Amino acid sequence: MVAESGFGTGLNFLTLWQAFDQFREAHPQAQLQRLHFISFEKFPLTRADLALAHQHWPELAPWAEQLQAQWPMPLPGCHRLLLDEGRVTLDLWFGDINELTSQLDDSLNQKVDAWFLDGFAPAKNPDMWTQNLFNAMARLARPGGTLATFTSAGFVRRGLQEAGFTMQKRKGFGRKREMLCGVMEQTLPLPCSTPWFNRTGSSKREVAIIGGGIASALLSLALLRRGWQVALYCADEAPALGASGNRQGALYPLLSKHDEALNRFFSNAFTFARRFYDQLPVKFDHDWCGVTQLGWDEKSQHKIAQMLSMDLPAELAVAVEANAVEQITGVATNCSGITYPQGGWLCPAELTRNVLELAQQQGLQIYYQYQLQNLSRKDDCWLLNFAGDQQATHSVVVLANGHQISRFSQTSTLPVYSVAGQVSHIPTTPELAELKQVLCYDGYLTPQNPANQHHCIGASYHRGSEDTAYSEDDQQQNRQRLIDCFPQAQWAKEVDVSDKEARCGVRCATRDHLPMVGNVPDYEATLVEYASLAEQKDEAVSAPFFDDLFMFAALGSRGLCSAPLCAEILAAQMSDEPIPMDASTLAALNPNRLWVRKLLKGKAVKAG
Repeated sequence: MVAESGFGTGLNFLTLWQAFDQFREAHPQAQLQRLHFISFEKFPLTRADLALAHQHWPELAPWAEQLQAQWPMPLPGCHRLLLDEGRVTLDLWFGDINELTSQLDDSLNQKVDAWFLDGFAPAKNPDMWTQNLFNAMARLARPGGTLATFTSAGFVRRGLQEAGFTMQKRKGFGRKREMLCGVMEQTLPLPCSTPWFNRTGSSKREVAIIGGGIASALLSLALLRRGWQVALYCADEAPALGASGNRQGALYPLLSKHDEALNRFFSNAFTFARRFYDQLPVKFDHDWCGVTQLGWDEKSQHKIAQMLSMDLPAELAVAVEANAVEQITGVATNCSGITYPQGGWLCPAELTRNVLELAQQQGLQIYYQYQLQNLSRKDDCWLLNFAGDQQATHSVVVLANGHQISRFSQTSTLPVYSVAGQVSHIPTTPELAELKQVLCYDGYLTPQNPANQHHCIGASYHRGSEDTAYSEDDQQQNRQRLIDCFPQAQWAKEVDVSDKEARCGVRCATRDHLPMVGNVPDYEATLVEYASLAEQKDEAVSAPFFDDLFMFAALGSRGLCSAPLCAEILAAQMSDEPIPMDASTLAALNPNRLWVRKLLKGKAVKAG
């Protein structure tokens, strides 16, 4: 694992990647099979400028082209790029390195094998070379970890020595007479900065995943890539028969000016999802046609205006006036809004099925019609009891079974709820066939899928319900919401739902609209250990949880956007790897967050 203080054009990374490939080719049986590179950049280049810079090094073109293809938007925070079929991981942290290193999650502590320091002389970038940075580098370096920098400035050497590195000067390169190298001889155990949100992985590499939808499918891939032995238990006779079984689902971020964690998570989740889906080696119906969210009433107009005031990159979202909506969407709405040009739609059912087929080719074992009844600890493992007196024992378990997540004794107190909804499938018409983008209003409407000449319109919303029976009322309401939002649009009135084609599903959601990803928390132990948390934060122990039991749940209505990044986060946590998310945003995904927030304020906590 290598970390770098300034990415620039990525030349250090590309050269290292080239050397890594050459090493693997010469030593195919070597233990070293994966490269993880972490870099910080305050002023990221545009993709065009990056490509222009790379023209000076044609020998690096095979690697540079892959980097350019996945180059992220200039959004603050961490952007994880999975390169070379996942053998190379690049974490790009956009922002000031001195600010970012203070925001890192503890998962990066004592993990870095080598540090590359910025090639610019300190005089050209004085704000970066601080004692805080040197201390952060020491915190992240593993015992025996090294560093190298072109500079030989005395204050840099002294600062790194003060941080704990053993430093020495060496002969420099080119016109540089001297350079600095260092090694972290020994490190001390580091306290957890926020123990109530602590995340713990597993020393084991064998896991059972409970589920059968997009969450379990993507997590299977992420764990297999890390060398895990994975078994999947699905309650149904086939995958994607639950909330992941829709024909079409929209992909776009959930933005909020007033919820920083939600905004940061979904912005980065959306960009990660697009990169992930684009490089996924499976076929599934999709069209990155764009998504337009319309201000159909005063409340929605105000919400969109607030989103647009956040200075978003044009690649992520742009304002669209009412007279331009028809041009970009193909239909008249008489509404202004916000457009996500890189959004679109995909078929969740097909995606889930084909991802699981790919995972099976990589070693995944799938067991269908295995309904988990309960699970308990037995000899440092988990004993799984299924309907029909079937049993299995596994070292690690992940619960990724949607709205059924709270049906076990370990999860019955989780603050999640079910939402039943019906999506209507409507045949296209000459007017609807003109729709070029996904429309979002008080519902959503997709362009037709060429595979079946149907659109999806929905969805009804019944909080607390798990009813999946067809509803004629819901069918008519899906149509009526479209008409009510666009009363002047004749094409909306021609939508036909009379053939009763629809699909009903149940989602799992939380009141703060964020997923729950991580260790399954122990509710009773949390109340006991944190009874005085508000007054005794400094004495807090690590968050109580069930050993080797994890969860991936509450994706709500944005699972297509959030699932890829959540799978990567959980797989990294389980494998004791750096997590691609800042600490505060990651805390907002912790399954215990709603309890802990109240306990930190000295408030009472109720189950569920």
